[in-house]
Amino acid sequence: MSEAADSAFHNLPHPRALAFLGDAVFELFLRELAVAQGLSQSRDLHDFTTRHAKASAQVALFHQLKPHLTEAELELVRQGRNVGVGTGRRSDQAAHRQATGLEALLGALALQQPSRLSELWALARPWLFNPPGAEG
Repeated sequence: MSEAADSAFHNLPHPRALAFLGDAVFELFLRELAVAQGLSQSRDLHDFTTRHAKASAQVALFHQLKPHLTEAELELVRQGRNVGVGTGRRSDQAAHRQATGLEALLGALALQQPSRLSELWALARPWLFNPPGAEG
């Protein structure tokens, strides 16, 4: 781990493991948002979470959060982005890597800085409810 990331985070698992955890953290956050939005039909709940969990949506969210991230957090995103992960033939490799970087950051924050994770969720929440270009 680089010096920048090490100054804020200590003894973290491999970025791949962080992304694995961050994926679950992000999914739980989206499910909580869907319920808070008042969705109750299975199809609506599923549509909300899958619309926001896809790589392109995570990249858009990352760009919303990026100005608020510290250097150490950006370093974790970079490390997660550089982890070799498999993608489907139809997936955009660059978007998938960037999404993996965001997930690695979320995993690290869940483990070591849950209050900072809450701050980022507070920044993300309004944007996720009404992202630019949203239909409806």
